[in-house]
Formats: sequence, structure tokens, C-alpha cells
Amino acid sequence: MDETNTINLQHPIDPSLETKQIAIEGMTCDGCVQTIEKALRKINGVKELRIDRSAALATVTFDHKQTNVPAMHEAILRAGYKPTRSVGE
Repeated sequence: MDETNTINLQHPIDPSLETKQIAIEGMTCDGCVQTIEKALRKINGVKELRIDRSAALATVTFDHKQTNVPAMHEAILRAGYKPTRSVGE
């Protein structure tokens, strides 16, 4: 690919970003979702977050140089919910 083509590309995918799904027990309402979102968004390195209450899953894109899954599990526990596993590990 020549320089002209690379200029038109959007930002390349950052190799330090990972996406993991975390199963969470105890989410019963939208307030639960908001509490978990708030806890996870406080973590440095969390870039994107999507929570599916009906599937009991949080999908988190994060910079693995700044945080990790155990730190996210701890934040969920401190928020009063139980992370049961990380899907895809």
C-alpha cells in the first residue's frame, strides 16, 4: 500500500486493546446496569462498555496496558455484584 492509501485509512486498530465478556450475577433492573457501568467506567483503560442485562453479560473493551480482567472483577464485586466468569478465556 502506498502513502496515499494509508492517509485515507481511519485509525488502525490499537494492539493494546482487548475485548472481553464478563458474566455477572445479580443484575435484575436498569439500576443494576447503571451501577455496574459506573463502577467499570471508573477504571483507567476502559474504552468501551456494553451491558446486556438479559444475557447477564458485560462486554468491555480495555487497554491491557492500563487494566486487566481481575481489576474489573474487583470493581464489579465492590459494586455489589458477582462476576461469575470471563467468557472466551
